[in-house]
Amino acid sequence: MKPLFALALFVGHLSASAQWDLVTPIKTRSEFTALHMVSDAVGFAVDRPMGAILRTSDGGFHWERMMNNSTNNPIGMHVWDDQRAIVVGESGSVYRTTDAFTTITGTSNVLFGHFNCVFFVNDTLGWAGTGAGRVYRSTDAGATWTLMDSGLGASNDIHAIQFLDTQTGYLTCAGGGTVRKSTDGGLTWQESWGGANTTFLDMHFYDESTGVCVGLPNIVVRTTDGGLSWDSIPSNSTYIMNSLAAQGDTLVACGWWGRTIRSTDAGLTWTEIQVGSSEHRSVAITPNGAGLLGTDGRIQRTNDMGLTWAVTNDGTWHTRLNKVSFMDADTGVAIGWATMGGFEAGLLRTTDGGRHWEKAGGGGLGVHLTPAGEGCLGGSNGAFARTLNGFNERILGNGPLIAIRCTWTLGAGTHLVGGGYVNGGIYRTTNNGQTWTRVLDAGNITISDLWFVNDQQGYAVGEYGDNYRTLDGGLTWQPLPAMSGSHTVFFLNEQLGWTQNHRTTDGGGTWTVMGGTPQNTMSIFFTDADTGYAVGYTAQTVRTVDGGITWENFLPEILNASVGDAAFVDGSIVVACNNGDIFRAFVSCPAQAMVPTITADGDVLCVNTAGSAQWYLDSEPIADGDSLCLTTIGPGSYQVVVTETTGCVSAPSAPHVVISTGLGVAEAQGAARLYPNPANDRLRIEPGHMLPTNVVLVDAQGRIVREDRINGGGTIDVSALPAGLYVVRLVSGQEVAGLRFLKE
Repeated sequence: MKPLFALALFVGHLSASAQWDLVTPIKTRSEFTALHMVSDAVGFAVDRPMGAILRTSDGGFHWERMMNNSTNNPIGMHVWDDQRAIVVGESGSVYRTTDAFTTITGTSNVLFGHFNCVFFVNDTLGWAGTGAGRVYRSTDAGATWTLMDSGLGASNDIHAIQFLDTQTGYLTCAGGGTVRKSTDGGLTWQESWGGANTTFLDMHFYDESTGVCVGLPNIVVRTTDGGLSWDSIPSNSTYIMNSLAAQGDTLVACGWWGRTIRSTDAGLTWTEIQVGSSEHRSVAITPNGAGLLGTDGRIQRTNDMGLTWAVTNDGTWHTRLNKVSFMDADTGVAIGWATMGGFEAGLLRTTDGGRHWEKAGGGGLGVHLTPAGEGCLGGSNGAFARTLNGFNERILGNGPLIAIRCTWTLGAGTHLVGGGYVNGGIYRTTNNGQTWTRVLDAGNITISDLWFVNDQQGYAVGEYGDNYRTLDGGLTWQPLPAMSGSHTVFFLNEQLGWTQNHRTTDGGGTWTVMGGTPQNTMSIFFTDADTGYAVGYTAQTVRTVDGGITWENFLPEILNASVGDAAFVDGSIVVACNNGDIFRAFVSCPAQAMVPTITADGDVLCVNTAGSAQWYLDSEPIADGDSLCLTTIGPGSYQVVVTETTGCVSAPSAPHVVISTGLGVAEAQGAARLYPNPANDRLRIEPGHMLPTNVVLVDAQGRIVREDRINGGGTIDVSALPAGLYVVRLVSGQEVAGLRFLKE
């Protein structure tokens, strides 16, 4: 057996490929008004309040933001394939792409009103509905639009449109809710179902006869004659449903207060399933049972056609991040405040070097951590808290009555805070904040940043030219030679230091003007006496290799970024911005390789880090097992190594052990069985009931090699399959079974 992980770590300088990676694309204020999955891996999401379009390449575990803070917020979406899509939204806005939103062509016409939904029946012919009862038609893939005769008034809010072919289509709306039908390609519309005080928000038509509409509480309406008549069916939910997804006979709708409803018989009967308590606005399901649920402030995922859901992305604070601090290569925090550009005051925390961040409580303006995990934070009106464990927990206290913009912890109960403008200066405590002494009182000044070389020598700077030094642990402060203002100060040792535009080689006694740093540098830091980085307000980052004498462009600006602070963390630059955005760029691979984490959902294993993966079973590499999710192929010990997008290779994950009772035995499903096993040409599958069942065959590399549909049992042809071990996934109604068979 060959040794596991015979891989060489890619180390060294990565400047040629360094780029910004947004690691907090989903916020507490996110509302996903539209979702679409092209496959189990590729999908798109529309985040209306953030004005964003997101893309995933790994089934919703990681998201890349393709558009942000659009002038007119997006609302509805239609996707043709993994490259071509169209999004519509406020003020008649239309966003089109042919390269998965890498580039976007945008237009708007305020006279159209707010587009809520869009649907295309082929590559060119499509329709869009507005919040004022209008239907527009396009024959050129959304480049231009023509008003149709919907027959609806301005109070009718159109939420969904679906066409079965170029002539026959339906729409649903709220506000005097109705279902209307067109038989002439959307030129004219006639009422199909109508009634007072009703709401229809989404629908699915299987064919010209059978269709289902959801929206209003308590009932679903269903037709089997093309909309000539409708049956009201109990939905088992007293809450409005916003969105509907269908795969075969399985329907999943989602709505208010965490409610979802699910049908396995094409809408004849429904079961309510509670999924959290937040509002669900959109849902998408693939033929294999993978799905995404767009919940306010989070995205959730299913592997069993909506029977169960798990949060994959919990939104982080939508805040104006002002400071970031790390205690080591893994654990750090970023703090933000509530003002324009952010709606919440919050603290974010990471334990994997900035790859993932979680909400860690209320925020403020300043924060600092020591290598031992001690630290403190502060905010407006003297808000203050401290920690002993990297803000895994916080201890509340009281600070001086100022806007605390920066903090520093020296340990043993000693903390310093700086701020202003009113009562500005520096304050010091030696009893963990029980009492404070104003140690720098120079009138109404502002202190923006603090930096201590050791427990005695420290520096303070302000954006309006306030610059000071202490040599006694902050008890007294002396003004430094006059310099321009600065948001940032950094010292590598007792002699070498830098601010926004100046450098010193004698501990601050004299300063030399530097040229080449961004005009509004928010953070400056050095990895050694020669190599340093300066990050500007727009995230433009420059680098020096001669101690700050000369600088060169290193990383580009970020659109719509307003940087508050940045830090260098074990080979990467972490930048904290407005709207709770945290970006990360690799400069070099980390000194200690990252250890990925495996999560399990049934027989599907996924890794929590973006990039490409190599899976191992019992120390042997799985051929072509390079996706971030893997369907287990047999019992044993699974591990994974991830190559991040930078080329840095992780350490192996901890083993994940899978125990099986043997071939041909259904896992956690009592009645399902298959035979013969091993098989040569024909395989008989009996799910143990008479319901329609989706059958998916997955090979040893995790690839889908065949899909079938049986009713109550059936035989499938496996003669063309190569010899080897296969997983058979059965999805039918409330049941999901996983079985294995050997092809000889």
